[in-house]
Amino acid sequence: MTGKKWIPIAGLLLLVAAGASAQGAVPTPAQAEAFIGTWAVEMTEPPEFKSTQILRIWNRDGALAASVQSGKGPALEMAGIIKDRNMLVLTLSNDAQRSFLENGAPIWAVIAVTLDGDTIKVAHMLEKSRTIKRGTGTKMQAGLAP
Repeated sequence: MTGKKWIPIAGLLLLVAAGASAQGAVPTPAQAEAFIGTWAVEMTEPPEFKSTQILRIWNRDGALAASVQSGKGPALEMAGIIKDRNMLVLTLSNDAQRSFLENGAPIWAVIAVTLDGDTIKVAHMLEKSRTIKRGTGTKMQAGLAP
């Protein structure tokens, strides 16, 4: 694999490491209030990767929590959450209790989330993928969440 293909992922991982050490712990729900909700995200990039995912970000007893669900599979809870200015970075390690799977093998995932008005923009970086998967979505109305 060429070095250029890893530059975006390496850069994001450096951002995660720098953010974790420079900004400390997980942001409070108040610091991430605009992100809180259940979002229906249409993943559209690359063109051969089309899916609808449910991204949920919530206040769990005063702490920020997040999960992602694709298709009819179970929701996977993110292990790490940091906030860097207007972006939330969600992580899931490959040794999580319920991990992302690719071809049946657990992999790590980094999900970067930003807001553009009422639209959420999502970028997935998966351990064994050379492609950043992207999508956009809108907040679901209360009562429609899975």
